[in-house]
Amino acid sequence: MSQRKARRAQQLAARREVKRATKQSSSWWRRHSSRREWAIAAVSVVVAGGLIAGIVVSHGGPAQASAAPGAPKDALALSGADPINGRQVSLASYPGKPIVLNVWGSWCSGCNAEATDFERFARSHPEAQVFGVDMNDTRAGAQDFYQRWGWTHPSIFDPNGAIAASLGVTGTPTTFFLDRQHRIVTQIVGASNEAGFEQGLKAALAAG
Repeated sequence: MSQRKARRAQQLAARREVKRATKQSSSWWRRHSSRREWAIAAVSVVVAGGLIAGIVVSHGGPAQASAAPGAPKDALALSGADPINGRQVSLASYPGKPIVLNVWGSWCSGCNAEATDFERFARSHPEAQVFGVDMNDTRAGAQDFYQRWGWTHPSIFDPNGAIAASLGVTGTPTTFFLDRQHRIVTQIVGASNEAGFEQGLKAALAAG
């Protein structure tokens, strides 16, 4: 066999070996790709679960009153239709009375979590007027919420969230505590309990 033919034969053999190796590698990746995807997904779930658990632990417990830097500084003059009965309601109907203004929605898990405590607080503090802003909700959802938790205080229907935005709301539920001139003194962002609401009202009463 001439040198030219020998080199030709070697080249053909090398090409066949490359094709065989490539085919085997491709087959192996196809067989194990699903395992790799499942492994990656499992790791992602574990990592995400750990992050979520950390958030829950670090932010556990009822929310407490704090400053309301994004809220209006002037006295509030809110009015609108009540989602429960359609009547016009207004903060102006309660002159000289501190207001506890709760921004809520029937779809909000935190709102449902604090609803019993909020109703109990409302009944035990007649010196203040409890008021609601029903944000991004439906009338049917609001009515079901009121019936489920036994709420009786007035709310303003805010289906597009415009009122909540004007108040600087950053999360739901948010509860604002207004002094006797209806100026925001403090707020609670997140679900709270009866003690948290009493703390906020105490600050509003102290403000005058």
